[in-house]
Amino acid sequence: MELHHAKILCLLLSAAVLVAGCSKNESSPTEPTQTPTLPLVTFRGPNTSSTDMHAQMANSYVQAMNACTAAFTPFESLPATRNGNTWTWDYSEGTFSVKFTGTLQANGSYQWSMVLNGRDPSDSTMYNNWTALIGTTSGDGRNGSWDIYEINTTNLVATYDWTTSNNVLTGTLTAFSPGMAAARMIVVNNPDRSGELKEYDGTVLVYHSVWQANGSGQWWTYDQNGMQTGTGTWT
Repeated sequence: MELHHAKILCLLLSAAVLVAGCSKNESSPTEPTQTPTLPLVTFRGPNTSSTDMHAQMANSYVQAMNACTAAFTPFESLPATRNGNTWTWDYSEGTFSVKFTGTLQANGSYQWSMVLNGRDPSDSTMYNNWTALIGTTSGDGRNGSWDIYEINTTNLVATYDWTTSNNVLTGTLTAFSPGMAAARMIVVNNPDRSGELKEYDGTVLVYHSVWQANGSGQWWTYDQNGMQTGTGTWT
């Protein structure tokens, strides 16, 4: 993988892992309250066991995209409490707590937020009612948008959104450093398991790959002037 690809992937993975690390796993057998449905979405990479680095890179980017909603998965095993049109999931460990809320809007969509408080036992980070992320999803969960913040600040570190149209799922993850869009990736999943990945350095397309339903694929690289610098395939 070329150096600038590795840097961009690292930046995007860091943004995604920050979100995934905001909540802790909960082993309680309590049946969850699934009203509303938690905002979970899963993207698929090429369906291949190929060791080609471009096939592996496509799957790595997809994992980064999926990490953006991994923070919500632990709440599936927790009950929610309802107050009017707001549902709240609470997790606590000692003095550390995570509060995840979803509020039904007049148009049927939901507004979400995740707030951390206390000392995180995993790394001793201290939080004082810090809002880690806020977002909005459609009532059917097929579309969503999130703002993700740098630890203990209101500085935007990433945005993440997904849309579904004609059963085609498209996700965009943008990392900011500092305050400006530094890297962006777009992943497209088609109903037949074919897909597409685009990687941007700032606003410049530097990498593009597509894969077929059988997992085979093709890739292209570009320089900062948009000129193609390489291409190839994997099977």
